[in-house]
Amino acid sequence: MIFILTALNNGQLFTVQAHHTREQLIELRQNGTFVCPACKAPVVLKVGTRKIPHFAHRQQYSCRPGGEPETQLHLLGKFKLSSFFREKGIPAHVEKYLASIKQRPDLLVKNSAIEFQCSTLPIEQVLKRSQGYTKSGFQAIWIRGIEKLTAPGMTIFHIRPFERAMLRGASLHPHLLHFNPQLSLFIYYSNLFYIQGNRWIGKASVLPMDAQSFPFAVPKMVTPSEYAQAMSLMRIENNKFFRSQLFAKNRMRNSFWRLSYELQLEREAIPEIFGLPFAGGHLFLEHPVIWQMKAALMIESGKPVETLLTDGLVKLASPAVDKHSLIKVLLAYETIYRNGRYVGFSEMVDISYHLLAKTWEN
Repeated sequence: MIFILTALNNGQLFTVQAHHTREQLIELRQNGTFVCPACKAPVVLKVGTRKIPHFAHRQQYSCRPGGEPETQLHLLGKFKLSSFFREKGIPAHVEKYLASIKQRPDLLVKNSAIEFQCSTLPIEQVLKRSQGYTKSGFQAIWIRGIEKLTAPGMTIFHIRPFERAMLRGASLHPHLLHFNPQLSLFIYYSNLFYIQGNRWIGKASVLPMDAQSFPFAVPKMVTPSEYAQAMSLMRIENNKFFRSQLFAKNRMRNSFWRLSYELQLEREAIPEIFGLPFAGGHLFLEHPVIWQMKAALMIESGKPVETLLTDGLVKLASPAVDKHSLIKVLLAYETIYRNGRYVGFSEMVDISYHLLAKTWEN
């Protein structure tokens, strides 16, 4: 069955919200006739004691315009978010069906289409929905629904491809916004530094719903001590990566071994300059050790670092990646490489953090 919070009652939209009492909803159920705004099939107003009040399609009907089967976490999230906007006096439309693109965002707020996503979704669906909202003049805002909390602070996250497509914010400093409806908490994954696969280093922070604003709050840059933690975590990850390369069968076809040879590096003493946690590093779909070694090779060869892009020598996270942002990342790394090639770890942290701060200023 498909559960929704909004239905047509005699042609008028009605949304179940937190301020409705159980008695009011029971009376409405007795006197109303409800249909789904999208498919116009009959729906039933459920007013139980264990679940959130909601409308349910009758079993013989199927209605999934742009959505998946409902869960209690999803229902509770939409319920809490709609109440959040109502308390702030911000008009919000719950589950409004956009016939032109056959999509039904969880909430429409001003010029934003908000999707509260609790289940795994093919990345193509995330991109398609976002493009649909953009086509209709809305900004797509994805909020990841979660039940478990991540402890605040710098740590390693697993961000899957479809969640990567939900990232928002500046291209060099994206963040992933979560919401735990049971605890009414927003959780941010910010200051993200890509490692490899689904692994990222970043900062988890928690914001109570009553302290949240709209437009939603944007995370701040990490402190010097937090960045030093990120550097230490990346150092551990780099050592894991180095050990994994020992098992490479054809070393001359292996990027790490080939680059090490061309840069005349000793495996036992790879400089700290390679594998830095870097703002915008997620734009490359390569381990930071690899793309930074490739950039170093261009510098040592006397070629512009942009050659990596013009000659297609690096793997990009997406064909649609902004080339201007990529060039900024490569030029920033060139600055660090030229100034920090022979410094110690603590000095490297200071140089990298100073450059990171500049990217946040811009």
